[in-house]
Amino acid sequence: MRSKQPTSCPPASASEQPRVGYVALAGRPNAGKSTLFNAFLGQRLSIVTAKPQTTRSRILGILTRPQSQIIFLDTPGLLEASYKLHETMAHQIDQAARQADLVLLLFDASRPKDRSALVKHFLAHTRVPVLAVLNKIDLVQPTQLDGLQKSIADEFGIASPIPVSAQRGDGLGKLLSNLEAQLPCGPKLYPDDMVAEQPERFFAAERIREVAFEHLEDELPYAINIHIEEFRQRPGHKTYIRAIIYVGRESQKGIVIGKKGMRLRSIGRKARAALEELLDEPVYVELWVKVRPDWRDKERDLREFGYL
Repeated sequence: MRSKQPTSCPPASASEQPRVGYVALAGRPNAGKSTLFNAFLGQRLSIVTAKPQTTRSRILGILTRPQSQIIFLDTPGLLEASYKLHETMAHQIDQAARQADLVLLLFDASRPKDRSALVKHFLAHTRVPVLAVLNKIDLVQPTQLDGLQKSIADEFGIASPIPVSAQRGDGLGKLLSNLEAQLPCGPKLYPDDMVAEQPERFFAAERIREVAFEHLEDELPYAINIHIEEFRQRPGHKTYIRAIIYVGRESQKGIVIGKKGMRLRSIGRKARAALEELLDEPVYVELWVKVRPDWRDKERDLREFGYL
């Protein structure tokens, strides 16, 4: 996928060779990893909702600056596995951390020690350098920052985290400079105008899932999966996208469809707008709801859906 707009981040200092490397974003669900990932890239690739565990797959994003190329890996949040799906998510986090040259570990300033045992376990098994970030500083008073940074550093045995607000963009220039300084020198791995390696079908499914999450309550969003059955682009015609919303039980199907199909139509309308923003062209969306019993716990279904 090619970049639609240049990043507004300041350039790195001059050097003979560009700094190039992989940076894995890690942290508890809702720490703001996907918001920071999108802010770095200057466009919305990772979906963001108020619900935890929105990110299910590792997403690769490429930020090319005058003297560097940083390949970011957005990962699912650190969690205790309840389904085979969760196990695959945990594996993706481990895989990203092993592949990375640096791990960017995010803490939520409004709940910095959320499930600290999980974070400590991750740190104990991480073999690459870790740079800690205190995100969402816009949610706390400035006078609290020094105390929060010291408390996190003491609790987890790490260097004081860099304070940022991914939502507002505060502190991102300093953070990027820190990232660049810790990456190795070498040739760029991707073309300058490339921002992601996943196909548009992947991001289309993610946008539909984002909209569905926003329309559904309680545990139901976690029981859905989106499969793009047809993605047809023809010059002079609207892009046609046919997608299946899979649920785990028959009773969930009726909830997604809603009374007289009203909820599904609403999801379809919002999804069309989101896809037109993504693709920058008119889109026709057709949505269907089907049941895959207990798909989150079945290896065959997880493999078919691309999680394995």
